This record gives sequence, structure tokens and C-alpha cells, in this order.
Amino acid sequence: MYKVSFLRHALTVLASLLSITVFAQFGKLSGKVIDEKNNPIAGATIKVAGHNPKIITDVEGRYVLTLPEGKMYEIEVSALGFVKKQISEINIAAGKTTDLEILLNTSVGNLESVVVKTTSRKESVNALIQFQKNTNTVAQVVSAEAIKRSPDRNTGEVLKRVPGVSLQEGKYLIVRGLSDRYNQATLNGALMSSTEPDRKTFSFDIFPSSIIENIIINKAATPEMPGEFAGGLVQVNTKDVPEKGFFEINVGSGVNLQVAKNDFYTYKGGKLDFLGLADKDRKLPSGFPNTIGINQTVAAGAEAGRSLNDVWSANKSSMPVNAVLQLNGGFNKSLSASKAFGGVFSLNYNRQARFIDVLRNNYNLERVPQFEYADKQYAINTMAGALANFTFRSGTNKFSWKNTYNINSSDQYAERTGADIISDIKAPIKSGELSFTSNRLYSTQLIGEHILKSAGIRIKWNGNFANLKQDIPDMRRLKYAMDNNGVYYATGGQAYNAGRFYSSLNENIYGGSADAAWSYHLADKQQQVKLGGLYQKKRRTFDSRGLTLSYAGPNTGGKDDLRYLPADQIFDKANYGTNKFYLEDRTTAADSYIGNADLVAGFIQSDNQFGDKARIVWGVRVESFRQNLGGKGLSVSSNSATDILPSLNFTYKLNTRSNLRVSASQTVSRPEFREISPFTFYDFARNGSIVGNTKLQRTKISNGDIRYEMYPRAGELVTVGVFVKYFDKPIEMQYDLGQGSPTYSFWNAKSALNYGAELDLRKRLDFISEKLQEFTFFTNLAYIKSKITIPDGYLGEEERPMQGQSPYVINAGLQYDHELSGTNATILFNVIGRRISQVGNVNVPQMWEHPRPLLDLQVSQRLSQRASLKLSVTDILNKRNIFYWDMDGNKKYQKGSATSGDMLINQLTYGTNMNLQFSYNF
Repeated sequence: MYKVSFLRHALTVLASLLSITVFAQFGKLSGKVIDEKNNPIAGATIKVAGHNPKIITDVEGRYVLTLPEGKMYEIEVSALGFVKKQISEINIAAGKTTDLEILLNTSVGNLESVVVKTTSRKESVNALIQFQKNTNTVAQVVSAEAIKRSPDRNTGEVLKRVPGVSLQEGKYLIVRGLSDRYNQATLNGALMSSTEPDRKTFSFDIFPSSIIENIIINKAATPEMPGEFAGGLVQVNTKDVPEKGFFEINVGSGVNLQVAKNDFYTYKGGKLDFLGLADKDRKLPSGFPNTIGINQTVAAGAEAGRSLNDVWSANKSSMPVNAVLQLNGGFNKSLSASKAFGGVFSLNYNRQARFIDVLRNNYNLERVPQFEYADKQYAINTMAGALANFTFRSGTNKFSWKNTYNINSSDQYAERTGADIISDIKAPIKSGELSFTSNRLYSTQLIGEHILKSAGIRIKWNGNFANLKQDIPDMRRLKYAMDNNGVYYATGGQAYNAGRFYSSLNENIYGGSADAAWSYHLADKQQQVKLGGLYQKKRRTFDSRGLTLSYAGPNTGGKDDLRYLPADQIFDKANYGTNKFYLEDRTTAADSYIGNADLVAGFIQSDNQFGDKARIVWGVRVESFRQNLGGKGLSVSSNSATDILPSLNFTYKLNTRSNLRVSASQTVSRPEFREISPFTFYDFARNGSIVGNTKLQRTKISNGDIRYEMYPRAGELVTVGVFVKYFDKPIEMQYDLGQGSPTYSFWNAKSALNYGAELDLRKRLDFISEKLQEFTFFTNLAYIKSKITIPDGYLGEEERPMQGQSPYVINAGLQYDHELSGTNATILFNVIGRRISQVGNVNVPQMWEHPRPLLDLQVSQRLSQRASLKLSVTDILNKRNIFYWDMDGNKKYQKGSATSGDMLINQLTYGTNMNLQFSYNF
């Protein structure tokens, strides 16, 4: 009876919702009012002809009008100091929101009485063109409208469509061929720290596209921007208050074809692995002895070993299936005519399985192999995140509280077979690594905006806090060598042969910024001067512990020799004892550190208009940075510098649809804590050790740009530009050969010069035929040259490109967008020229990365007004990723032999990914 009642109630609710949707007689008109410089116009009045509603735009220039269903509405938009505009042919559909961005021009002299007349379609086109055309520097802009019309589900996918931009691993940004360490990200104006503790980078796939208001990719600096970038500054701005309440769900699944056609191996981990979190099963147990306790006796080391789990092998599992789940929602509550409160929310979960087939080799300069390995890497990567943003508006004041929390983890089993080669003799080995890495990033911001209309002043401020954590709990490595009888036995004595590794990183980032902009008129043109400052403090603590498994038992090779046991039995608790296995603690003082970094910045910026065509944005930014790192037994190393960073951006409007831009600026790139830490970490994948350089210095970059831009019509652009960048003390990762295995570290080259040319083109194909009006072709071609200068007294190549710098970048794509049927398809192609992956020296050649073409396809189909389906196929070509020594110097990879040709160092095959996603908007 209860089930019947519940079902009846559910059907009643569903019928009510359907009736509301079907019979609603009202719709909404919403958008934003901006000026010629993309500044929002607060206090603009919007009147609807023949209707009573009249509203005033808020502090961000936003408005929302509720109107009866109907066609051919006309509105009038006015604001003090701007030319009035009448917009006609506005259609309002029941239960839907019509978006309309509005541009007002500054009124001068006798233009006070002029009224500009246009239609809604022309106004939308004009606003979209205007937004990018009138940015104050060399930049690309992705608007909320463009994101809405694409099938992209996260920010990383959106960025793939931006001219001049490519991604590594679907999330790490490459701008103008420069590696990700030369790029920077801000979230709602707050400077973001690296999302990965061991890499100076930001992962852009953590934000779902549905909560993005816009993305601005700056390729040249202005004084108000953070001064630490050379390739691009990506400003991600999330939505504050939606035009109306919404709730949508996105679910999907898929598979990597390389995973599908091979066996997949996993091992017993923790109960929270599926969330990307490490639980107590992976961590050192409470009461585990400290360093001194383990080193006292073999018995104490054996007892410590028995207290840990004994999982050292992986088992074949059923084929893992990728999973995607995303929930997005928002609300908007009007409290009065001038007050509103709203918010947006997002939960996302993404689980991807990968199997990577790898070949790894190393040689000495006489071409004699040092090792030959074949690796099979089985990984389950989990990304989970949440976003909650709240905004309160009151008149010309706005307050926002914005929060994001993201988890990025990798649960991996790596299996290695091959041989170590000693004196031309191959010594067969097999080894394995069980690892789990969990990165978590939490960011919270309190943001305020205020307009003092009588004084013509806009004030913005931002207080923010972020916390970055990384846990690597119980990384286990076990290596077997072959004896003279052809039987494998476990080797010990070193952590990379048989050992356990634990590390924990915690970084707190505190920041705040504020600026005030004063607008005034001079020579009948609107001018602006802006003053502001920023403070950011980082504090990082890092602790690690390395435990080596040693053997005190008989070395007979017989049944009593425990070293000959297989991996699933060898470290059973019964096999620890005074004459068996025991743990030794190899942790040193350098394995932990505390890092602090303080950044204080101030700027003054002037935005001046000269006549109707010329605009100059100029000024200076001063940044004072102090960084120090120390710890138990470590001498304190520090970096400090005060940089004066001037910039000038000149824009000349050749006509209403084209610009000529000239830009010059000074920026910097600073080392991360990991790059200056003396901590040594053995990287199983590289079969080498990574160690920081305490003497690393910041890089100073001088930038210059000249660009011609043309915007023929909505959705189209043609830009041609040249650029030059001079790097003083560029930071690179360098490697050297030790006893058969490499050591990786960081260094400053003396200088580098980087210059090139770019062509961006986005063109609808209806100029060929009306039948092709739904097709758009886009491409970006970049030709780049760079030359590094090595320090005096350093032995190496006299001339070479910068690390990570490609001589060419080709992005191309074809998009089909049929609005009536809701069908959208995009095919994307990307390839970069060969580049130096690792810098060598006089004893070791450069390690080059061979060009690898990428082809991606995605097809989206709207099933109804609320539902859509998307199929994505990435890395269709599945070409091998090859790293090699260019021994013959012909700049092409030719597989070599013991006497000629190039030497293959690494070869990786990733497999093609296929995913199907369903989206429903409630």
C-alpha cells in the first residue's frame, strides 16, 4: 500500500513539473551591458517598449527581465555618458532564457541626443566580436555563449579550441610552443599555485565548463596582471549568479582500447582508493618506531616489518570501465528591486583506466647499452571535485564567496622485465612498483566589488586561501635478478631494489589583492587610471621516509633462502626475523624540508584613448619576492629579488573590424620549492633520481609582440603576428649519467632568445557554398626559433633550442554545428615539432622528443530541449611517443644500431580513448 501511495505521489509531482514546463507563459531576457573597453556598465536603464518593466543593471552590468511569451520585443538601453540604443526583434519563448549582450558607446558632444537602432541578432554578433577585439592586450577570449554552443565538458576541452594553444595529457597548457612552466593561471582574479607539487603547472581539466563565465588567455602582459608568465596567462572566471535556477546531470562511460585488448592488473589497496584518498590501510600504523628505533637492532627492524601490510604483487582483474559523473546546479533569488542572492554548485567524478606500453633504454657515449627494459604500466586515475559559489548583490555593491575542492589521484602497478648490462654482459631482471599518489587542492575566496558613481571609481578586492596536499603512502618496489642457474632472486640493500617509501606534502597559500580604477574624460574621450596591489604567502612542509628491506638469512639459493620466494609470498609476516628479512631506515635530514615564499606586488596602470583609433595601456608593476627553504640538518637556502616590470600595449583601430597591436613587457618565472630542494627521489619510470638545485635563480623575460587582427563577422577571425622573447637565466631540467642510471636536476642557462610568427584563422565555409554554412574551419600555425646560450665554463653544445621549445606548432580543426537539429561534430588535429625533452651536457647528448600527431573526434547530438549525447574519441592515430639521442645530427629519428643511427631512449604507447556521455538539464 505504501509503495502504491509513493508511486502515485511521484507521478503527481512529475505531472506538475511537466505542466509547469508546457504551460508556462513567461520567459526571460538576460545578459550584460558593457562599454567599448569591455568594462561593465552599472546603473544602466533598460526599458521595454509597451510594457511597464524597467530595470537597472547591477555592479557587473547584468540584468534579468521576465516577460510574457512573444516575438518582436523592443528595448531601449541608456546610461549616463553613453549613447542610447534601441534593440528590436527580440523573441521571448515560454520557460526559456534569451541571452543578449549589449554594447554602449561613449557619448561625446552632440551625440547626447543620438539613438542607435539595431536588432537583437546584430547586437549579439557585435558584442561577441567586440569583447575580443577590444581587449587591452594580445589575447583570446572564450565567452560563456561560445562555451554553451560547444560540446566541451571541462575547461581543458574548451582551451583546445583556442588559437595558439595546445594541451599535454589533456590538461597541461602549451602556449606558443613554450612549456607549461612558463604559463600562469588565475581563478576569479586570484593567483593560483601549481596543482601538482612536483611540477610547475596547472591542470585545467578540474573545472566543468558549465560553471565558467569566460576564459581569457593573455599572451602579453599589462601592469594589473601577475608578472610571472611568458607564454600565457589564463584567467578562469566562474559564474556568480545564474540567470535562472538550473540543475543538470552528466553521466558517461568508456574505455581505452589498449586496456580493452590486454590483461589488466591491480593490487589490493585502501578502502577509499575510488575517491582518490589514502586511508589508514596505506599509512604507517600508529606506534610505528621512529628512525632511531629501527636502526637499533635487526630484531627491531624485523618487528617493524611485521607491522606493515604484506601486499607486494598484483592480480589480473576484469577490464576496468571509465566512468564520468557530473552534477551542476544553481539558484537565483531576488530579495528586492536592487538586491539578489544566488549561487552555483558542481560535483564531478572522473575515473579513467590506462595501460601504457613502454620501452626504456640507456647507453654510454660509445653506444654500449646500460640497461634495456620493457615496462607495462597499469593505472587507474581518479579526479573528483566540488564547487560552491555564493553571491550577494545590493545596488552597486557585490560580495562573493567562491570555493573549489579537487582531488587528483593515480593508483598504479608497474611491471618491468629486461636486463641490466654490465661489461657487455646482460643480467636479466624483473621488478615491480606499487604506488598510489593523491593530490588535493582546496581554494576559497572572498571577493568584493563596489562602484562609487559620483566619483567615477570602481573598487575590487579579493581575499583568498588555498591548501595543497600530496600523499604518497607506502610506495613499494621489488627487484629480482637472475643467478647463474637461471633462477630469479630478490635483491636488497637499496630502496630502489627492495623498499617502501612514504611522503607527505602540505602547502598553505594565503593571498589578498585590491585595486581602484578611476574613470575620467580627457579630450572628449574616456580615460582610466588604476592602482592596486597583491600579497601572497606560501608555506610548504614536506616529510618523507625511505625504508629498505635487507636480508640476514642464508644465501644458499636453496629452499631455506627466502630471497627466491615469489612476490606474493616473499614478505609474509613469518619471513621477518633476526635471520630473515628486516627493515632499515635510510631516511636522512635532507628528506624533509620547510619552504616559505612571500610575494608583494603593486602597480599603476593608465588606459588612455587618443582620438577614435588609438589606445595605450601602459604602466609599471613592482614585485618583491622572497623564498627560503630549510629543515632538520639542512642549511637554509634563499632567493629574493625585487623586479620592476614595465609594460606597454598600443592598439590602433584601422577600421571597425580590424586592429593593429604592438606590445612590450617585462615578466619573470620563478623556481618552485621542488626545484630548489636538495631532496633526492628515485623515479621508477625514469630509472633515475631527481634532485633539486639550491642555487637556482629566477628567469627574467623581455617580451615583444606585433599583431594584426581582423574580425570579418561573428565567429570568424584572422590574425597575423610576430613575437620575440629574451630569457635571462632560463630554468631547464638537465640530466647526467651515473653508474648506468641517470640523475635529473635543474639549472639556469645563461640566456635564451625565442622568436617566431603566428597565423590564426577561423572561417565559416559558406563562402564556398551555402550547403557548407554549418561548417567552420580553424587553424593556428606557429613557426618558432630559439637559441640558448650556455654559462661560461660550461661544456656542452654551443647552440641549441630551449628545453621544451618546438620549432613549429600546428593546430587545425573542422567543426560542424547544425543548430536546428542540435548536431555538433569537431575533428581536431595537433602536431608539434621535435623538441628537447631533457637537457644533456658534454658527456650526455640531448634527449629529443619525436613529433607525434594527435587526432581527436567528438560528436554531440541534442536529443531534446533538455537531453544530449556526446561521443569522444581521442588519440585516434595512437602513434608512439618516442624519445631519442640524435646521434647523426640530421634532426630526424632513424632507429639505430650498435654502429649507426639514433639511439632510442624511451618509447611509450598510450592507446585510443573512447567515451560516451549523456547530459540532461532539469
